[in-house]
Amino acid sequence: MYQPLKTDAVPPAPGSLSRRPIGQRPLRTEPLVHPKPPQAILATITPIIVIGWVRRFWFVAVALAILGGAVGFLAGNIIPPRYTSYSDILLDPNDLQLVADDLYSRNLPGDAQLIDVESKMRILSSISVLGRVVDELNLAEDPDFADPADAGSDNRLAAIRTLADRVRVSREERSYVVTASVWARTPALSAALTNALVNAFLVELADADSEVARNASDALNERLTELRNDAAAAESAVVDYRRANNLPMSSDGQLSTQSAVQINTQVDTAREALIAAEARYAALSSGSASAAAQETETLAQLRREYAVAKQKADALAATMGPRHPSLTTARAEQVALQGEIDAEVARTVETARTDLQRARDVFDQLSNAAGTQLSNVFTDEQAQLELRQLERTAASSVAIYEAYLTRAQQVAERSQLNTSKVRVISPAVEPIARSYPPRTLMLAIGGFVGGLLLGLALAAALGLLGTLMPQRPVRMHKVKAA
Repeated sequence: MYQPLKTDAVPPAPGSLSRRPIGQRPLRTEPLVHPKPPQAILATITPIIVIGWVRRFWFVAVALAILGGAVGFLAGNIIPPRYTSYSDILLDPNDLQLVADDLYSRNLPGDAQLIDVESKMRILSSISVLGRVVDELNLAEDPDFADPADAGSDNRLAAIRTLADRVRVSREERSYVVTASVWARTPALSAALTNALVNAFLVELADADSEVARNASDALNERLTELRNDAAAAESAVVDYRRANNLPMSSDGQLSTQSAVQINTQVDTAREALIAAEARYAALSSGSASAAAQETETLAQLRREYAVAKQKADALAATMGPRHPSLTTARAEQVALQGEIDAEVARTVETARTDLQRARDVFDQLSNAAGTQLSNVFTDEQAQLELRQLERTAASSVAIYEAYLTRAQQVAERSQLNTSKVRVISPAVEPIARSYPPRTLMLAIGGFVGGLLLGLALAAALGLLGTLMPQRPVRMHKVKAA
């Protein structure tokens, strides 16, 4: 019998059958079978077929899953751990205003405040701050940061570079809170590095402000020497000019003018005294009725006594004879009083004349002095103009020097103050778990799952590869009957 034809065999063409000789048994031929194209094979793949491939190569998936879990477990125990600690810092751009006129502007706009915060973030990770941390913790001798055996390299610089790679500084949007983190091989070292970094940053900010204030103070002090010399020279010029032009110091104005005013006042007073002396002398000399007002107390007393004596003598003359001793005595007393009155009147007139002459002399002297002083006033006016210009120059130089001196003292005191409002919100603490690599269990599970997925993919790929491999065509052959 002949074998049955396959259903997917292509029927032979009519002209392709070979002729047999007469008397020979007939032969049944099978056509060549050609493999399907890859496109047709891929179109016939179904999930059931893929599952069959996976079941066929299940040992590959299991082996890779076990291998992946083992690799994850080994990685978790072999890779050196990293422990990261964090610290939050509030970088408030508005510093404290301890003095009214500070060196820095306090009213910053929003963009300028953000720029200030970003600048401080750069300072936090700068070489100056990192160098302080390296020096404080002696990281140049730590093999994890530098190689102490390498004598040809700068261990401090190497430690700074290593520390810079481990420092991370970040800030949330629309916030002045900055987070600084440092990783190390041990939790204690990580926390110590982070806290040392933050402390070095605070010290660096304070030193930067103090250094700016000191530089400004030094510049002001250098300028103060020149200003002090200028002020001293200006004041010396004023003093020398006063001495050269005989211009005494006066707080109420020009001394010559004051003297002229005072002399004029004295002249007016002397004139009034002269007029009064002339009137008194004239009244006493004329013996008019107004002379009684000019009498002295002595003369008035003598006149009263004379009146009493005259009254007594008249009374005695009425009752007694002209030669009576009492009347004679009374007449003699009256004559004596009259002589004293005449002598007193003469003395008073002479005194009035002397006073008049003295008043004239005083008035003449003061008038001459007033004329002389008036000429001195006009002479000093030109000198006063130059003097006032020198005084203004000296006052300006002194004012500038005093302003610089006050500012230099304020700046010098400002260098001793820390007005920064930067503060640590949360200091770093020792981390509980390592930040890298993940936990060993998670690595083992991840490796197992990854190996399993890779094994399943590899099993499916092997099945697909076997399906897509090209098949050899079937050759024609005889089939004899039983």
